[in-house]
Amino acid sequence: MKYLRVAALILLFFFSMLFFVQNHELLSTTVRLTLDIFGLELQSKEIPYYLIVLLAFAAGGFISLVYLLAEKIRLSREVRRCKDKIRALEEEVNSLRNMPLEDDSFHVESSEKQEERL
Repeated sequence: MKYLRVAALILLFFFSMLFFVQNHELLSTTVRLTLDIFGLELQSKEIPYYLIVLLAFAAGGFISLVYLLAEKIRLSREVRRCKDKIRALEEEVNSLRNMPLEDDSFHVESSEKQEERL
């Protein structure tokens, strides 16, 4: 599994480098981002496209990391809760197994009476 992860990472790196090399001229052009909210206009400095692509990729990776970390924490709590429940049920089963049979309504027929019935 480790080898597959490393191979996938190498392929991702290779294709991203190939993308940047083949589109170097287009990605080197600059753009100015603007944001107009309630009459307040904000503008950025001129930023090359490749920086926007890299920042978007990094932001996506960070958001995915936070989501997966939260999911791992949730699932570990669920596993802990299930293990506690299993432990309690196993204790209950063991206590029921060790309980003596002292009920008077439980009668064992002798082998002679069983043979007579057949």
